[in-house]
Formats: sequence, C-alpha cells, structure tokens
Amino acid sequence: MKSQTALVSLISATAILLLAPVAQAKVLIDFGNNSSYRCAATANPDTNGNYWNSVWSGAYYANMLNADGVAGTIAFGFGSTVGGVDSYNGPAGDTSASGTPNYLYTNAVINAAALGDLGIKSAAFDFYVSSTFTLQNLEPTKTYNLTFFGSHKYNANNTTIYYVCSSDNYDIATAVASASLLVGVNADHNQDRVVTISNVAPQFANSIWIKFQGSAGGAGYLNAMKIDVIPEPMALLGGLGLMLGLAARRLRS
Repeated sequence: MKSQTALVSLISATAILLLAPVAQAKVLIDFGNNSSYRCAATANPDTNGNYWNSVWSGAYYANMLNADGVAGTIAFGFGSTVGGVDSYNGPAGDTSASGTPNYLYTNAVINAAALGDLGIKSAAFDFYVSSTFTLQNLEPTKTYNLTFFGSHKYNANNTTIYYVCSSDNYDIATAVASASLLVGVNADHNQDRVVTISNVAPQFANSIWIKFQGSAGGAGYLNAMKIDVIPEPMALLGGLGLMLGLAARRLRS
C-alpha cells in the first residue's frame, strides 16, 4: 500500500511540474524617453506594478531592470543605424503641441488588455524608426522570447519586419529568425497586436542583434518590447530528479 501511495504521489508531482507554467524573468523596454524628441519615459512602477527601461540612442544601458525592479545582467545599446525617434502619428496622433508636458501620451489609443505588459500608454505612444540594437551579456544556456509592439499611422510600408541577426553586421540575409507586424494602415494605427520571436539563443558574443525596417525596405517602427528569459532545461530536470529521489526513499520505507 505504501508503494502504491508513493507511486501516486510521484505521478501527481511530476504532472504538476510538467504542466505548470515555467517561471520566467521579463525585461520591458520603452523606446524613447525624456531625452528623445517628442517622447517621454515610463514612470516606474507602471499601473501593472512593472518596471521599465526607457531608452534612447544617446546612451548605453548596462544592467537593465527586470519587471520586478531588480537590476540584472542584460545590457542594451543601439547599433550604427538609428533611423530617428518621435511620437507624431503614433498611437497618440498629433503630438506636435509646443510645450505640452509628456507630449500628450495620455491621448494614446491602445487596447491595453490585448497588449498585456506592453499596454502602457507612455511606453506605447513613442517609437524608433528603422534602427539596429543589441542585447548583450546574455546567458548562453538560456533562450529568450522577444515580443515587439510597433504602431504608426500613414505609412509608406504598413508592415514592419523584426530580424534577429547572427552578428554585429546586422545582415538580414543571414538572419536566424524574423517576424512581421502590421503597424498601421492609412489613418488607423495598430492598437492591439504584438509579434513574438520565441526561443532565441544568444548569437555572437553572447548577444542578440536586432534590426527592424519596413517590409519593402522603407520605414519600420518599434514602440515597446518585452524580453522573457526562459530557464535552462536542466533546471526543470533537476526538480524532477529531486522528486524521483524522494519517491524512491518512500518506496524503500
């Protein structure tokens, strides 16, 4: 009877381990801050209790905060191509009013529920255009899910493509992954769609090299981004091994 009870406990514990969501660390990036043209930083914490890294191309960001407000090892820096930064004709529409605090990000029209962690107006309303950037100091044994939100009206290219490149030359011909997002059509901007590239392994120099541009090579847009850090598989197997060991002890008792 003891053996049967131990076996049932083992099966139940294994099912819980394998079916439960894997714990992840996440990093949120707001493209544009108070140093950027017609942009604003996102105040920490946001209304969801998350912490952001609001970035601009004039600085390098070592030890970015995770969503819990803890500084980690991931670093961020723009590459040699920076196409510009603004908020005009983004989710907040006309943000050209001179002297307006925070350039009217409160007027941004987004579906916060659909965007999840990225559904914060101050993070969603401003954007960078057709740029390159790098995520550095990544852990080679882990993979990363990259979620992008782009939104803009009156586009030459309605679709933006986000590329994960293999090195610092940002050559899209040798990109290891890519994803496309409809950022807007005519007067309608994207309010509720994101795109995710999953299970990205660090590339050259334990970094991920990202380039984005319009689908026909013209202007592309990136307003906000989320990085989910996926634990290494051995961590999951280690927990399973521990439970197997405990079950074996029970069977012997």
